[in-house]
Amino acid sequence: MNGKYPSPPYRSWWPAVALILALGSGCGGPSAPPSDAAEGRKTLQTVLDAWKGGEPPRALAQRTPPIHVTDGDWMSGLRLQSYEANDEGKLVGTDVNYNVVLELKTAKGKVVKKNAVYAVTTRPQLLVLRQDSL
Repeated sequence: MNGKYPSPPYRSWWPAVALILALGSGCGGPSAPPSDAAEGRKTLQTVLDAWKGGEPPRALAQRTPPIHVTDGDWMSGLRLQSYEANDEGKLVGTDVNYNVVLELKTAKGKVVKKNAVYAVTTRPQLLVLRQDSL
């Protein structure tokens, strides 16, 4: 043996994998259309009203059209007492972001106010994602 190792087999197929990943990630391809702010606001209101009414997040995915929701406080069992969503939304990428003040009730009955940002996507499907606090 001359101390040299054979070339790893991945060297021959790595360029092909890199090209597939680049094409699959949207590089150079058409981008998604921007979300509609009015539809986004209506969708967010539907989501928050459902939470306030005691529905679980998964119930919204059963509606027509389905709305897919991710909110850590809702999923952990906090109850929405009230909310204030007065802004018109801001287009960020293809989503519309809305600032919302939430009044939440914990399992122990304590009421807390939180400022939240929701990113809403209206195309190609309805998605509502709680991003962070203000």
